[in-house]
Amino acid sequence: MKNRALIIILLIIVILAFIGYFFIAKFSTPASPLTQSSSTTLCQMNHVSASITPQGAAGNIYATLELTNTGKVPCAVVLGNTITAMFQAKNIVTRYEQSVPSERFILAHGAKVYSQIHYPNGPQCQNGISEKQIAFFYHTNHTSIMFQSEEPQRGKLTIQACLSNSEKTIIDIWPLSENPVTP
Repeated sequence: MKNRALIIILLIIVILAFIGYFFIAKFSTPASPLTQSSSTTLCQMNHVSASITPQGAAGNIYATLELTNTGKVPCAVVLGNTITAMFQAKNIVTRYEQSVPSERFILAHGAKVYSQIHYPNGPQCQNGISEKQIAFFYHTNHTSIMFQSEEPQRGKLTIQACLSNSEKTIIDIWPLSENPVTP
């Protein structure tokens, strides 16, 4: 008799748990994409490829940065000022060409987002030039992915920077955008 009563009580608890689950699922508001877990929605290193392609122009170098979804499913990227540079030279200065607020963007399989950088090709320096390596990253609180250059130096880009610490080499960075950047 005690076993039957215990089984009935357990069945009632299980039924109430299922009812509670369906009640909560039906009447709760779904999480917005901005608050969902980053491990399920944001693009990670194994979801994307990141490339940088420099092209010279008269006295200037423009390089296109592309982030491509190589995963099998869509993932989210954060557009805006999410491109950063890393270098060891003390006379290189980076600046954003536009201040754009962050915005989450769903990147379909095979789709791309873009940024661009600009820097002088060196002859503007009065005291000579020196080759410096610089790396560019798509960087958010959730991930950091380096853009790979076609150059053999572990994917970093080699630029001609001013030799003198008193002369600054300025690198302009455009925000990450769903459309190609044309300055």
